[in-house]
This record gives sequence, C-alpha cells and structure tokens, in this order.
Amino acid sequence: MFKKLFIFIIFVAVLFAFLGGIFSVNFSPFSININKPEKDFLKKAAQKAKNIIYREASKHNPSGDVLPDQIDDKIKQEIKDKIN
Repeated sequence: MFKKLFIFIIFVAVLFAFLGGIFSVNFSPFSININKPEKDFLKKAAQKAKNIIYREASKHNPSGDVLPDQIDDKIKQEIKDKIN
C-alpha cells in the first residue's frame, strides 16, 4: 500500500513539474532570442560534444559491433549453433 502511494505521489509530482514547465514556457512574458553569434557558438559546441561522444563510443565499441563487449558476437554464435 505504501509503495503504491509513493509511486502515485512521484507520478503526480513529475506530471506537475512537466505541465508547469510547459505552461511557464507558453505563457511567459519573456522570450529567448538566439542571434547569429550565439547560434554559431551553440552549433560548434554541439558538434564538439557529438565528436567526443562518437570517439568514446567507437573506442569502447568497435565498428561493426551492435552491442558492446562482443555481446552481439556471442548471440550470433549461439544462433548459428542452434540453427546448425
């Protein structure tokens, strides 16, 4: 009973925060204007973050692997063993 009540309270809190965020953005008297210099800076920052993430992912998960740490190779081998 306590667990269900706790989950319900958390759900209502998350829903309240989500709806509050939506309404505060839609009915806000303030607006965010992103001009050309800021837009260029944000694009470059996003590109750098993308490159860092891609580099780390390719280091830990070599190309051709669907899942990290050769998990997909084990799955493929098990499927081949069951088929053959």
